[in-house]
Amino acid sequence: MTVPPQALRIGYSTLRDDPSGPGDRRRFLSYAARRELAWEIARPGVRYDVVVSSMGGDLSVWSRLPRTTKLVLDMVDSYLAEPGWNARAAFRGLFKYTLRHTRRLHLDYRGLIEATCRRADAVICTTEEQRQSILEFCPNVHVILDFQSEAARRVKTEYSRGDEFHLVWEGLGQNVRTFRDFAAAFRSLAARHRLALHLVTDLKYPRISTSYWMRPTRDLVHDLFGGDRVFLHEWNADMLSAVCTACDLAVIPIPLDAPFLRGKPENKLVLFWRMGLPVLTSPTPAYDRAMRGAGLAMTCRTEGEWVAAVERYLCDESARREAGQRGLAFVSEAYSESRIVGRWDEVFKTLHC
Repeated sequence: MTVPPQALRIGYSTLRDDPSGPGDRRRFLSYAARRELAWEIARPGVRYDVVVSSMGGDLSVWSRLPRTTKLVLDMVDSYLAEPGWNARAAFRGLFKYTLRHTRRLHLDYRGLIEATCRRADAVICTTEEQRQSILEFCPNVHVILDFQSEAARRVKTEYSRGDEFHLVWEGLGQNVRTFRDFAAAFRSLAARHRLALHLVTDLKYPRISTSYWMRPTRDLVHDLFGGDRVFLHEWNADMLSAVCTACDLAVIPIPLDAPFLRGKPENKLVLFWRMGLPVLTSPTPAYDRAMRGAGLAMTCRTEGEWVAAVERYLCDESARREAGQRGLAFVSEAYSESRIVGRWDEVFKTLHC
């Protein structure tokens, strides 16, 4: 007989030490709130019916859970896309152990991820490409994107522009690096048009790991853009939607030669669309698929393509309005929160607790 999820003892292993961050709030914790599931911070040695672990959890512990406990691994990013010889992947295990993120040392951290997938009763990921790579290790894999209602608090309705054209991006401070290839296009555009770029992000970012060796994000922005018109806005839910809906066009540049970044899901694109913004992106698999689903062709690969696309939407209010409204209509149906809840429901049904 299957036990209702509300009756289960559930331990959650957080992405960060503080579960109030958006990476936790937008995933399992949001689902738990909607389904009124009781949960507690998972502790090694405590008996649970189900442990849900983010990739920030101690996989050296959860990969060894007794079979009497069901394990759900929520693997948001494309960790298996990184080659084993990649420096970041090779040192991740040593670094996590040194910083006490794991209790046991695993120099082959990719191997630990694979072992955790084998142990897991269900794995949640965010793209079809991830799902295919994980199926080698676990047959029960589900693609689920973020809950975003807390961030998408306003919807853009005015698509006319002022004398200055405003671009916007949101994300983690360390991911401002993804603008490295876009910076030249921005400088080229700024030489001919009154242009501003707004980055809604953290004011400090970790050089290596969360909360360690923090660096001001403005220093990274200066490295990339120099004295050009780039403005930082500290990320919070109220600020995000206010800044975004006041801007004219969102941009999401991603280095296509970086497997980890290229494997990112379409969460950021979906979030901008929820706010009614027109969006230009790099053609990663997930973003290209979402664009085609919305009936839009707004991906850019080269500097020249970025310049041409920005100039097109800079000059055409009707094109901006059509792109923003088409994106909003698409995500309202294809990425509705009821669908996301239903996919989490399916995960728990497969556990047969």
